[in-house]
Amino acid sequence: MLQVRRWLDVVPVRRSRRSFSEAPVVEGELDVLAALCAEFRPFGDVARTVLVRQAPQRLFMGVAGSYGGISGAPSALAFVGRKEAPNVEAAVGYTGEAVVLEATALGLDTCWVGGMFSPRHAAALGGIAPGERVYAVSPLGHTIERVSTKERIIFGMGKPKFRREHEQIAEGVATWPEWARAGVEAARVAPSAMNRQPWRFRMDGDTVIIATDGTDTVKVSKRLDCGIAMLHFELAVLAAGAQGAWEFCDAPDVARWTPAG
Repeated sequence: MLQVRRWLDVVPVRRSRRSFSEAPVVEGELDVLAALCAEFRPFGDVARTVLVRQAPQRLFMGVAGSYGGISGAPSALAFVGRKEAPNVEAAVGYTGEAVVLEATALGLDTCWVGGMFSPRHAAALGGIAPGERVYAVSPLGHTIERVSTKERIIFGMGKPKFRREHEQIAEGVATWPEWARAGVEAARVAPSAMNRQPWRFRMDGDTVIIATDGTDTVKVSKRLDCGIAMLHFELAVLAAGAQGAWEFCDAPDVARWTPAG
């Protein structure tokens, strides 16, 4: 069940953070997230999120042997999908972002990490089944109060986050219905690998289609990023009072939002 208002309210304030204080997360907050991970399966067994209550630093070590810029995180989230399922990447992004937004609502910090983590350790900690894969992870905890020097230098934090203009991701959006414009605005601030913002929206009759901006990538799928944006879009549309549902499409399109009725 989507927590529409609760999750939409934290969309503008969520920031990706990588330097954590090592202070453990309160067990009650972890219990809330564990319950959501167990219950929020909008795509059945295609995608799920796993709570890692105690996350070793080696989880965030990339294949090249360097840590993915994450330090001190006491807990983590692992975003798991069934490898052979159609549209698994988008399903993982959508499913995982719900838990990320709930963590934000609880006052916790996160960061989608799609490349610089250890697949072997993630698989062991996530308890994945045959045929599953960990597509991304996120640290989970409380960051140090200030933005660290590392975050400023490597990740450009401490200055406004670059966001593509509305027309760049949704041509002609100014003439779209109010509910569709609200959805695009919420999707515009969604997190994505390397802040590439690969989602593109277009109106087709009374429906909205989300697609990637071109050729997909192997390391971190652009369709996963689009799955995250799909949840943001849906939350804003529902908050605007317009009901509807997503239906997956063939590449290069990702999914189509069709209003109810």
